[in-house]
Amino acid sequence: MVDLVMQESTDKEGHSDPLYQNSRVTVSVDMKAISNSLDYSSSRIYEGTAQLFDPGLYALDAQIELRNGRWNAELQQYSPEYENTEMQTTLPNNKYVHGKVHVLFDPRHPTYLKRHQNLPLCTDGDIAGRWIPEQNLPRAWKPWQYMRPIEDGRVWLPYHCRLRRISHAEFVFHMSRQRPSIHWYGDSNSRRTLRPFIMGGKWCHEANTTTRLDCLCNDAPRDLFPDEWYDSMPVPHWYRVHTAGVDGNEIYTDLRLQQRQPTDPRPILDKYPSDFSFGPDYIPPGYRLRDDYFDLYYHFTRGTLDMYGSYWKRDITLDSVAQYPVANLVVFQMVTWDASFGTYKNFVHQVPQLVNRLRAIYPHAEFIYRSGPYWCCRNAEDQTKKYSRLRFQAFDTLAKKYFQQKLKARVWDVANLARQRPPESKRLPENMPCRSAHSRSEQIYLDNQIFMNMLVNN
Repeated sequence: MVDLVMQESTDKEGHSDPLYQNSRVTVSVDMKAISNSLDYSSSRIYEGTAQLFDPGLYALDAQIELRNGRWNAELQQYSPEYENTEMQTTLPNNKYVHGKVHVLFDPRHPTYLKRHQNLPLCTDGDIAGRWIPEQNLPRAWKPWQYMRPIEDGRVWLPYHCRLRRISHAEFVFHMSRQRPSIHWYGDSNSRRTLRPFIMGGKWCHEANTTTRLDCLCNDAPRDLFPDEWYDSMPVPHWYRVHTAGVDGNEIYTDLRLQQRQPTDPRPILDKYPSDFSFGPDYIPPGYRLRDDYFDLYYHFTRGTLDMYGSYWKRDITLDSVAQYPVANLVVFQMVTWDASFGTYKNFVHQVPQLVNRLRAIYPHAEFIYRSGPYWCCRNAEDQTKKYSRLRFQAFDTLAKKYFQQKLKARVWDVANLARQRPPESKRLPENMPCRSAHSRSEQIYLDNQIFMNMLVNN
């Protein structure tokens, strides 16, 4: 793993900007071996490129993973517990590089942080950006003009577009008219992602709850829903997502048997007042009397693997999908289980078949491919799990290519945000004590805001 990390916010000409002070802007560098030698006793040479936009002085941070690469941890090979070890790194002194990487201060450049609010709204889910401490942001910025900070107080700010906070009420209103039926395939990471939508943002949204186990990593907290719902939970799950959050009578109701009714026709007024904090459960005044909804059909899958009674070849068929209303949007999340328990050879064989099946079943639907989370799989006690960043990226890159080429899928990359976090944050075991290694609730809310911006701003 190689990152370029901002050490100082002063460039080599002496310009310093408090916007970047102590930000430790991090740019993850995708490395590629330029030698295919299988002699593991010899040195390997890797190369990579990176774009740096923010002014300051950058240094290399490199880690050696004990499990690295798609060729590792396959079949019967023993998988050691995940660790990483810091490498000693230097930049060569020559006529091209002088030991340090400087990015010059340019207040006219469109990616300069103070100009961020001049950027167009984000409509893609695969966006480059950086993490900036909230305390550094210009005081003139309003809370709804940037995303909520995560647990370390940093805010995600894309380079080439801007995200706006979208309330769940506005999102449901948009979906009820543009995409009233969603079919969603994924594992427990998807199930956890759906939690804020179902609850209308009333989940781990208060400051005194973010250290609860369910907010840290547990995806099925018993304090959110009655126990009897878990005892008889259908698979797939059928959710009717409401403007104001969960409706206890419909959350696991078989929506196949219900007729759709028109959503609220009342006009929306005063959508964005000038003074509010805009928390996850906020409902803008214009939406408070409305009752809009869309239907979401969630099917639990484990990527391409046949495990624990779940297998796409049995579960995703023309007959099984025909029982639901026609999908306007299909979201497919994968890689997590395949990278952990499968082999790359099997993945290469299965993904094209899966994509062809989806194209036949959903000839007219819009597709979104969702990556697995960055924190996947590394800290679990199960030693049969396989993980490294390079392994994860190899699986993700292959799946992404097929979904984009064959299904014209848009990409919702939830792993990229964590890759750009400072190295010390990525090395902390912040997803424990859960074996699942799911993302924290703060990260889930940010991931979902990117998803909502993709759909509402487009």
